[in-house]
Amino acid sequence: MAEATSDAPAPPRRPFAMARSGRLTGLVKLLLAVAVIVALWQAIIFWWQVPAFIAPTPGAVAGAFVSHFQEIVSSIAYTLRSVLLGMGLALILALILAGLFTLSPLLSRALLPLVIILRTAPILAIAPILILIFGRGLTTSIAVVVMVSFFPIMVNAAKGLGSTPPNALELMRVAGATWGQTFHKVRLPYALPYVFTGIRLASAGAVLSAMLAEWLSGAPGIGTFILEASSYRDQPRMWAGVVTSVISAVAFFALTTQAERRLAG
Repeated sequence: MAEATSDAPAPPRRPFAMARSGRLTGLVKLLLAVAVIVALWQAIIFWWQVPAFIAPTPGAVAGAFVSHFQEIVSSIAYTLRSVLLGMGLALILALILAGLFTLSPLLSRALLPLVIILRTAPILAIAPILILIFGRGLTTSIAVVVMVSFFPIMVNAAKGLGSTPPNALELMRVAGATWGQTFHKVRLPYALPYVFTGIRLASAGAVLSAMLAEWLSGAPGIGTFILEASSYRDQPRMWAGVVTSVISAVAFFALTTQAERRLAG
């Protein structure tokens, strides 16, 4: 008599193992991308004989990064602090104004043109005014980040708050919920994906806007670090600051995107 065989399916992979595999794959892709960029950088300098005062070699930039490591870390930490505080304040103000717009369409029609005017004004024209008001320090950098980040977050938040299904609002009205309860339990959860989209869009320019404020005010951030290195024609040091700022901006954008994905998942 033949023995019965079992064709039971293999147990599924554990979520932790799948997540770890995904992280390793992402890390490998990142390292490969960095290797390709460095190789192209070196090849362009070698092939076209680019002078060192225009673009130093990756090795020279790495050496400058090591030599000025403490200064670079201190500078980028200052910049990222202004970015985080500025975007946090922009988020709070955007949610408040978007909520008021949802509560009062008349208020929306009255204030939205003013918000649009402020958004279209060149930040280079507004930044000197902010320096006169707040002085040359962290507050000015935060204010510039707020100016740049507020509009995309507010517009997306208002769109999200206005997309709440009418039947959900009617259910809260029948239950006798206040406007605040309806906002917290219904409107805000529906608006969160839109809010994160606004944060992601704002994060793309948040680091650059903070650096711009530092260039104009002389605050001790990565923007001033790059400007000082350029004034001394220390190209390796300048490029070390540029690379650090680019990596920080990409990492900040990636973190907001990852947070959005976790929320959606």
